[in-house]
Amino acid sequence: MTTYKLVRIKAGKLYPLFVECSRELPMGEWLEADVGELAGENSVASRIGPLSLRPGWHSCTVPFANWIGKRGKNGRLYQRPDTAWVECMVEGEQVEVKGRRGLRTIPDGWYLFRTNPLQPFPWIISNKISIIRILPPSEVEQLCRKAGLEAQPVWEE
Repeated sequence: MTTYKLVRIKAGKLYPLFVECSRELPMGEWLEADVGELAGENSVASRIGPLSLRPGWHSCTVPFANWIGKRGKNGRLYQRPDTAWVECMVEGEQVEVKGRRGLRTIPDGWYLFRTNPLQPFPWIISNKISIIRILPPSEVEQLCRKAGLEAQPVWEE
């Protein structure tokens, strides 16, 4: 299944945004999910502080996450200039998850979960992912428009 993931770019290399943000994400390889460093019984350490523990790769069916980014003086949330959307592959079977918290362990496959009520589409949280390519902004805009959304603008310094 094709999915999209927002990643950070440093010196031409790809990295996760928040959890395990120093882990390089090479393209074209199957990357197994890790839990990350725990910050409590049900939370994981991240570069922005503790986050709810939902281990696995978080990707989505549309390259859209307008609750993540940098807020401008106009109040609008922009995509950070050091981030990019990548096209990914996720394999395996969908796992049924009951309850409102998601799984506290890496799934055996993948499941759908909304971590934010503003999300128009749920995350696909998976045990492994393969990054295929970096999407150009024009393609992100096209995919969002096709889904009835306006792509988040990229912050320009």
